[in-house]
This record gives sequence, C-alpha cells and structure tokens, in this order.
Amino acid sequence: MQDVLRILCMAMMMHFCYTQSAVADSSLFVTDPILSRPTDRSVTITVVPKKILQLYVEYGTVSATYVSQTPTIATIANVPVKMLMNDLSPDTRYYYRLGYKENGASQFVSGQEFTFTTQRSKGSTFKFGITADSHLYDKKGIPVMMKVTMLNLQNARPDFVLDLGDTFGDDHQPTTIMQQEMMQLHLNFMPYIGMVCHSSHFFFCLGNHEGESGYYLLQTPPDNMAVYATLARKYYYANPYPDAFYTGNTAVENFGMGYPENYYTWEWGDALFVVLDTYRSGIANDKPEGWDWTLGEKQYTWFKQTLENSAAKYKFVFAHHIRGQGRGGIIMAKLFEWGGYGNNGTTWGFGANRSGWAMPIHQLMVNNGVNIFFQGHDHLFAQEMLDGLVYQEVPMPSDSTYMIGMLANADAYSSNQLNGTGTLVVTVAPTEAKVEYIRSYLPRDTSATQRNGSVAFSYTVAPRVLGIKKYNSGTKSIRLEQNHPNPFNPGTEIQNSIAEAGIVTLKVFDILGREVAVLVDGHKAPGSYTAKFSVPGTGALGTTKASGVFFYQLRSHAGVLSQKAIFIK
Repeated sequence: MQDVLRILCMAMMMHFCYTQSAVADSSLFVTDPILSRPTDRSVTITVVPKKILQLYVEYGTVSATYVSQTPTIATIANVPVKMLMNDLSPDTRYYYRLGYKENGASQFVSGQEFTFTTQRSKGSTFKFGITADSHLYDKKGIPVMMKVTMLNLQNARPDFVLDLGDTFGDDHQPTTIMQQEMMQLHLNFMPYIGMVCHSSHFFFCLGNHEGESGYYLLQTPPDNMAVYATLARKYYYANPYPDAFYTGNTAVENFGMGYPENYYTWEWGDALFVVLDTYRSGIANDKPEGWDWTLGEKQYTWFKQTLENSAAKYKFVFAHHIRGQGRGGIIMAKLFEWGGYGNNGTTWGFGANRSGWAMPIHQLMVNNGVNIFFQGHDHLFAQEMLDGLVYQEVPMPSDSTYMIGMLANADAYSSNQLNGTGTLVVTVAPTEAKVEYIRSYLPRDTSATQRNGSVAFSYTVAPRVLGIKKYNSGTKSIRLEQNHPNPFNPGTEIQNSIAEAGIVTLKVFDILGREVAVLVDGHKAPGSYTAKFSVPGTGALGTTKASGVFFYQLRSHAGVLSQKAIFIK
C-alpha cells in the first residue's frame, strides 16, 4: 500500500506538467475533428469551434480532390457541431477537410486534410486500437504521458479506437458535482481523442467513474450525477444508437437523455464487435456486489441474440469490467451472473438468481465463439484464458510511473501480468487476429531496453468454428450448443436446434466411443430444444462415478455435429 501511495503522489506532482495537444488551428477549434458512428455509407464528424464561424466539410476518395460537401452551417462559440458525411461507398478510403471563415471574412479557409475508411468488407485486413482508464480527471493519469500513448496509437493508423471508460467522469463527489463540472470534464478530454480520431472512428464504453449507473439515475432525478454525465457525454460525443447499421439499447430515457447509447454492436470486416454496459442496470447500490444486476435482463437478451445471430469469423466483446466492479479476469468470470457460482466459487446459484436466463454470461460467450473479452478497470496488462476464451485486461495509457496497476492489482490475475503504460492494437486478418501491447515511455525514461512504441507482448487468435452446418441457402442451420453447466455433476443440459423437420438423434458416448445414452431419437419439427443428461449410476450427489469425458452427437439429414462434456466427481 505504501508503494501505491508513493506512486500516486509522484503522479500528482507531475500533473502540473500539462501541455495542450496539437490542434490544426487551435485559435478557432478546441480539437481536431472527431469521427464517430461509421457505417458502410456515412460517418459523423464532431467539431467544437471557439468562435462564431461559417463551417462545412468537403470530402472525396482522392487526396486533395473533394467532390462532395456538407451544407454550410453557422456555428456558436464553444457549442459542438455534429455533421454527417453521407452517400459514401462501402469499404472505401475517404479524404476530408474543414472549410471555415470567421464573421466578416471574405473567403473560406481550408483546414488540414484527414482520412478515414467506411465499413470494411468481409475478407479485409484492418486494425483497431483500445485504451482504458486514462484517469486524467483525478491525477492518477498524467497529460504528457497520455499524449505519448495517443501519438503511438496515431502511428498505428487504426480504423477505429475503442475507449473502455474511466475517461470523462469523476464520481468521487457524487452528491455535490454539478452539471457544469461534468460538462467541463467531458470537454477536457476532447483534445486527446482528437489526436487520433480525426482519422480513426471513436467508440466509447462506460466505466464506473463516468457515474452513469442505474443507482445514481434514481437519486433525485433529474438533478443527479448520472443524468448530468449522460447529457454531457452525448453533448460532446456521438456514440452509436439503434438504426439500420447498429443495434443496441432501444430505451428512450427521460430528462432529455433519449437513447442512452450505452451498449451497441456492429460488424466490420470479418468481426463482430459488442460493447456492453455493466452499470446502467445496477440499481441496488453504486458498486455492484454478489448477485446485484449488472447487464440487466434486457441487455442480456439482446446480447444473447446478437451472438447467436452472428456468423462472423471473430467475435470481440468489450466492457469496462466483469460485473462492473471487483478486480481480476477469469477468477471473477466464474462468479455470479457471469459464471453462475456464489462467493466461494463452488455453490451453484445461477438458476435461483437469474431465472429465465439461458446460461451465465461467460458460458454464453464460449458457446457462441467469442474470441476475446476486453476489459479495463485494473490499470495493467494481463492476458488469461478460460474455456478457450481470452480475457484481456487493457493497460493504462497515462501512468508516468508505469507501476500503478501492477502494484495494486496484479494478484487478481493468474497469467501474463505486465507493468508499464500503453495501448493495445489489434490487427484482424482473414486467417488470424493479432493483439499487440504497445509500450509508451516518456522521453526521459527511454533507453535501449525501454523503447517507446515497442511491442511488449503479442499473441494471435484464430477464427472460432462452432458446431454449425449451413444449408445450401446459407440462411438455415442445425446447431449444437456446448452443454451447460460444463463441467457438470450430476446432470447437465444440451441445447440444440434444427431448421427443417426430419429424423433427429442426439446420443451420448463415453471416451471409448461406447453409447451411454440416447436423448433424442425420432421426428422433430423445426425449433430449439433442450435435452437433459445425467451420468448413469450417479446418485443425487453424483458420487458413484469417477470424473471423465463424454461426447454427445446430434445427427440429422443436414449433417452430424459433436461436442465434448466433462463430468467431475
């Protein structure tokens, strides 16, 4: 604890070394333009002028040649402007620049040229970046360090950047913070995002310190931190909301909040991206504990449908943290609504506490081929794996001591904990996706062994092929899910579905290939089914058989699918 306090004190001393991020015309704009809400046909651009201007955006597919232009608008000083570049072509690189003039000026001035791509087509190779826990608002994070990381991310040239929260807000004084303070906190971070997101699309995932929890939403509405924070975030930043391209939270909230833009999904190239919110559904207290709700039933149902309906090669899921609070990755993933077990990790309580849910969140991701779950919250790099699913903790981008998260939270993880400061860059290609931890160092700390922009850790994941056989139409399938729970004792359930009527069998075999049980054998109508299996010879406590592996097989005219089940004594 003394080491952590010493490091925090050092960080607070360095906080005063603030230098403003570079902006193309800092006398007229708070930051360079910020791109967001990309689709196959459009992108939103946000600009915050410091003065009254006439403003437009011109763009085209060839550098320095602009064949399209947005309408010219009159701006208000310090009020963000969101403009839509539309009628774009899919999987295409565009170049754009601002055109603007001050009141009384005779001619428009052309700004710096930037670039972006629309939605990538399947089979494309692309990059995206991830940041989390900048904490500039409470002095754990240092502005000059943050700038180094953002320049490294800019050099990677990702298509887009996801920020996993603890970025804008400060919930340390939840009952006294005012709307204007929250507005200023969100405005303060724009120059850092603008360093990269003038040419990379920006997506945001809520952290706990943003203060947008269901608990705070209920406190003296609309005069509370959560309402203030939601309004401020939406005022300055454009996150996705449900439309023809994105799906997400369809709720329309009171007090001018509208769509909360807190969870959403989209596809890009061969990958599905899902951003979750583990806070807005939690109303029991300000920090979810035990079986307190985190995703909520509506978000869980949407998440389940999103994963099940996607045939993407890669599936990446993002949240600030498992269950919103606590520390760690796969240890936390085994507990409560995420893993189904109670505090001691051995008492199964999922059915009693999440009635109507098909399975815990971790099992839902495993069954549906999620490759990596990315989270922040713990301020270090750590990479773990559970049931073939990678749990990836994202390092802090602004820690000038390089040790805050490592000293405080490394013991909450089981493998690949690394200190340092930086960002993640993921390259997605048709045959593999590569994750790289890019280190950041201040010039004073750079040496032969501490190189800014170096790769501290990397690994690859392959496309996950589920037990699904497609019909010739490409729209119908048979599906055999991973049994749940797995491992199991004494019984488990096997979900399966068929698209066309016919004779179906579902059988269980032991490790030697001997038939153990016939769960289904007969004509079945199209639909989804659940079969129950218990190991023969086990009593109520499952104590008469040794641990072992079983295989279960679904057979129909569409094909044969198999999965493995593990019985633990």
